Amino acid sequence: MMNLIIKDILIQKKMLVYSLLYTIFAALTLSSMGPSGLALYVLSPTVTTYLFITTAVTYDDKNKSQIVLISLPIKRDDIVFSKYISTFVFGAFGIIYSILIGFIGKIIGLPMFTRSISLLDIVLVLSFICIFSSIFFPVYFKFGDAKMKIFTFIIFMAIFFVPSLAFDYITSNPDNILVHKLNYFINNTSSLTQNSLALMVGLIFLLISLMISIRIYNNKEF
Repeated sequence: MMNLIIKDILIQKKMLVYSLLYTIFAALTLSSMGPSGLALYVLSPTVTTYLFITTAVTYDDKNKSQIVLISLPIKRDDIVFSKYISTFVFGAFGIIYSILIGFIGKIIGLPMFTRSISLLDIVLVLSFICIFSSIFFPVYFKFGDAKMKIFTFIIFMAIFFVPSLAFDYITSNPDNILVHKLNYFINNTSSLTQNSLALMVGLIFLLISLMISIRIYNNKEF
């Protein structure tokens, strides 16, 4: 299975460079978007992971890698599992790039680099990755990459815009009973508990998605 993960990295060496350049671009041009550090430490790693995932499956479909893989003595479960593990490897690349650019930016003294990465940033990135992957992979294994280009883009946009819309609704409707309960929970719960809960929910979604993807792939005919 490790070889499958390495394969997904090696087939897109150029993406390692492109994602680093994107991290620099996001840090310099999108720093005014949202709270300080959001673009560099949350948006950038999430976009990097998205690019790696979609590029990897595009290469697989283009080169018909799935047909080759199932002809080898490799369990189909391992093929599916490697895709999910690769997601976190790609996320790690994005986070490392952000930390590196943030560190260099603070040393240089650029005004947009006002803080370092936080635990909340990492939790948000991992949560977004889990949600995106849990939706993306079952659909991919069912229909393939060629049939889901637009769907993938919609998922990605929804992950960013839905939380923003939800935040606007919460701030505009403080007297709503659900909003009131949510604010009470946030104000009376430690950040560690909130972060752990968010990550746990994301991982549960990912586990359910993994089981669905394995079932789909095992029953798929090529």
